[in-house]
Amino acid sequence: MFGPNNKGPLIPMLNLRHYELLVALAEDLHFGRAAERLGISQPQLTVLLKQMEDQIGTLLFERNRRRVSLAPAGERLLPEARAVLRHARRAQDVALRVGRGMIGELRLGYIGAASYNGVLTRLVRAFRHKAPDTQLQLTLMDLDRQIPEVSAGNLDAGIIRLPYPDMPDNLVTRTLCDEELWIALPSDHRLAGSAGPIDLAALRDEPFIATHLHSTSGFSAAMHLACAHAGITPNIVQRSPQFSSIASLVAARLGVAIVPEAIRNVHIPDVCYLPLADQHVAANISLVHQRERENPALDLLLTCLDEMNFEETS
Repeated sequence: MFGPNNKGPLIPMLNLRHYELLVALAEDLHFGRAAERLGISQPQLTVLLKQMEDQIGTLLFERNRRRVSLAPAGERLLPEARAVLRHARRAQDVALRVGRGMIGELRLGYIGAASYNGVLTRLVRAFRHKAPDTQLQLTLMDLDRQIPEVSAGNLDAGIIRLPYPDMPDNLVTRTLCDEELWIALPSDHRLAGSAGPIDLAALRDEPFIATHLHSTSGFSAAMHLACAHAGITPNIVQRSPQFSSIASLVAARLGVAIVPEAIRNVHIPDVCYLPLADQHVAANISLVHQRERENPALDLLLTCLDEMNFEETS
């Protein structure tokens, strides 16, 4: 047998069992104890040691009937053997952790509202606890951009709002939580001081500020459904992709807005938030990912979800 380019014969390689033998015998300096430690018989240990020395071409241990001691070659090889075993254990551990999703990369998209209501915070914290060495790539992205990116495999998963018309067949979703709908009013609005929930019908003549999405998608679908329940058609005068921007436009007195309850966690001056009287409609937040999963880190993320109760999120 010859090496690369046939320049010479290959030297037979020692295996991990040989290195384990060297370390055990060097530490115990006793054939019987070393054999017991390795889980083999003493004759087997003797045979393995002879194979090892034959492959290397020199004695590793001096031995006679009274004692065993390391030969000079054994003394030099011992730290290398320990290093080989450390690296082997580390390599096995790395492979195991990659297979379990504890090392690698997870690409997660999320809508802005997920950072307001604690969903993103809790999910990332739980995932980080299980997989501190996994690179987590977080991307703030609108619903209408996330779905194509997850479907194409450019994102492993996305935190979105449903519904989404024409959901690709290769995607599946799971509900994380449902948020109540509230109304955002300028702080000097005639209804801002109301003690109880607001009936949407009382705002039928008001200008509305809404998200940029189609009326059948995401939060926009929930907003239009709530208006339909109240028997009104919202007069939308401004649109924005982010609820923080929508609240700022409300503060500027450009109109009122139906918003998710969690937007109250973002302090914007001169805005009053009140619950809606009709709570038959909720805004859904879900996780979307491909039906056929190949990334172990995504499996670990789903395990985190199984262990969490997002219904407690507010």
